Amino acid sequence: CPCSTAQQVQQSMRRAIVLMLAQATALRPPASSLLANDVRDTAGDEAAWASRIEALAVLPRGFRCGTASLNFRPRELPDSEASMNLGVIALDAPTDLVAGVYTKNRLCGAPVTVGREILGRQKPQIQAIVANNKVSNVRPGPGLGVSCAHTVAAAAKKALSLEGDVIPASTGVIGWALPVDEMVAAAASLEVEAGSAHKVAEAMMTTDRYAKAARSELPGGASLVGLVKGAGMIEPNMGTMLCFLVTDASLERSKMQACLERCVKGTLGSVGVDGDESTSDMCVLLSSGQVQEVSEDAFENALGDVLAQLAHHIVRNGEGTNHVLRVCVRGDRDEESARALGRALVNGPLLKCAVAGDDPNVGRIVGKVGQLLGARGDPDLLDEGSPCVVKLGGETIFEGGFFRLDAAKEERLSNHMKAARLGTDVEGAPACPVHSKCVEIDIDLGG
Repeated sequence: CPCSTAQQVQQSMRRAIVLMLAQATALRPPASSLLANDVRDTAGDEAAWASRIEALAVLPRGFRCGTASLNFRPRELPDSEASMNLGVIALDAPTDLVAGVYTKNRLCGAPVTVGREILGRQKPQIQAIVANNKVSNVRPGPGLGVSCAHTVAAAAKKALSLEGDVIPASTGVIGWALPVDEMVAAAASLEVEAGSAHKVAEAMMTTDRYAKAARSELPGGASLVGLVKGAGMIEPNMGTMLCFLVTDASLERSKMQACLERCVKGTLGSVGVDGDESTSDMCVLLSSGQVQEVSEDAFENALGDVLAQLAHHIVRNGEGTNHVLRVCVRGDRDEESARALGRALVNGPLLKCAVAGDDPNVGRIVGKVGQLLGARGDPDLLDEGSPCVVKLGGETIFEGGFFRLDAAKEERLSNHMKAARLGTDVEGAPACPVHSKCVEIDIDLGG
């Protein structure tokens, strides 16, 4: 039946989720290798993961957090009832030590518009981020989007007696209007305290199966903590999803922004799940500045480490994820060419289907490489005697212009894919990252 076949193919594609690292000789360290490190934190069950997230999300000095919840009837579906969470991270005092990157999708959400305006000021005074799930506040109707974002942010500011600005963030259904009255009432009950922000990480989840957080320690006793949500519409063109980073390390604002842009490109900007770029992506970095200034290198190393861990968890937690692919492209002519090649490979539907079935159909890998090389005018890179080497799971599958396969290798390749399965298709599978394995693809063009 064509219908059932199409459904099976679609389901298989969704299960073969990707983590892409396009690595070229032109890439600047540490961005070139940020995703080469495996995910550090895994767990055998949900309770262990919850405990780990609580420890990872302990806030740096100068920050507090809190959550609230509400029920509402969507304007678009008035006969149904929905629930929503609010999460807030607040500073003890306003700060101008802030950096951020936002989606480049032209259909962007109102919080993206508001956040860009606030961060675009010469000396912003920011004291909190307030995020909601369930509704993304994207073009819900004339006079609704931006004004509603401002109203909710103002309600959080009033409830917490803040002096500085509040950056709004929303994620959820695109096109729905925020239930402003209910959100304002819920915001009035917000209370914040120091400690772990794990409840905030949980509050902003939508289709995520589990909360995600990462941390890194800096010189002088400072720390950097990151929270992220995102499982679908993952094809970033900036940072990705909703990502909030907080630190007590002091660094000049312009340097913070430069570090963030570099690190985002090699982490959140190098992953994909479904090829659809979100309307609401944002990545915001705030510093309380309570610890003496650290070096730019130390700061960037810590930031890159946290963002890489969060990027790993996004793809492991992607909608329908059962495999994670990690693609490394070496020896290409420049960074952008390498990224384009890697992204085209991991977004290929035939490869996703093959991986979903633990089928080492290596022609789908090398064929896609050939397609991209031909399209850009480099067809000879796969000719006989060429330096191009392609590996899957550490095994050479193509070298010198020819495939290098045999029965024993085919079995090892299939076992490599099976070992990387996350088991999310098994009933009762725990909602947590159970291991750090990936389906590893390495392409060396010999440049």
